[in-house]
Amino acid sequence: MNGLFGFKQHYILLKVLPWTVLFCLLKWVIHERGWEFWAFDSLTGALFGSATFVLALVLGGTLGDYRLSEDMPTQLVNAIETIEDSNQMTAAGHADYDPLPLQKGLVQVVQAILTWLQQGGDSAQIQEELNALNVLFVPLGQKGGTVNRCQDEQGRIRLLVSQIQGNRDTDFLGSAYILLFVFLIGSVIALLLIGADRFSENLTVSGFLFTSFVYLVILIRDLDNPFQYDGRSSIDVDLTALVNVMTKLKKKVEKV
Repeated sequence: MNGLFGFKQHYILLKVLPWTVLFCLLKWVIHERGWEFWAFDSLTGALFGSATFVLALVLGGTLGDYRLSEDMPTQLVNAIETIEDSNQMTAAGHADYDPLPLQKGLVQVVQAILTWLQQGGDSAQIQEELNALNVLFVPLGQKGGTVNRCQDEQGRIRLLVSQIQGNRDTDFLGSAYILLFVFLIGSVIALLLIGADRFSENLTVSGFLFTSFVYLVILIRDLDNPFQYDGRSSIDVDLTALVNVMTKLKKKVEKV
């Protein structure tokens, strides 16, 4: 099911809820033992305010990087389709030109990209498939095709693959996570030890704040690597455009 009530949209929340239950049980034990010796004051409010500010700051930066990554599959598709457009135009203008070899080469490129994204590993196979296109561009150029344009798009694919590889291999927020965890641990300890006149209200508010803080930390970690596809992330860049262009190219190849 997609949309608001889909499982994927609630994956992080379902991951956090067991920890919330554990937190509430620990909060109850501390209350029964009479260990809630911390009263809510201005210093405690400053702690929660600082934690919220740091979370919002890091989340905003991570969302910006995620939006840039989200557009990369579409750019790959545009480059593939541009090469195929040149291939088709040359075939339309020269009856003795066969567009099939280049179409098969493009299918191999897209398949290598999808396999690499979904299964991991390095991008060596993609580079091999891209290099193989050079030989296929020769007949295109002999018939007056726009080889320079195709090579430009070939180079753009290489650049995008390198950028995606960098996003997957580099933990951009490694230092920021330390600060996030410091504030998270401090906030959790404060929530556990703060007492109130009515325990039910104290437990409800503390549980809500704990869930929110942990949820946001997990969300930031997921956003920081938008190309995981390992079943442990609910926020991965959509590859539907790449799948669709490969299906379209395969249909053209199979018609011949």
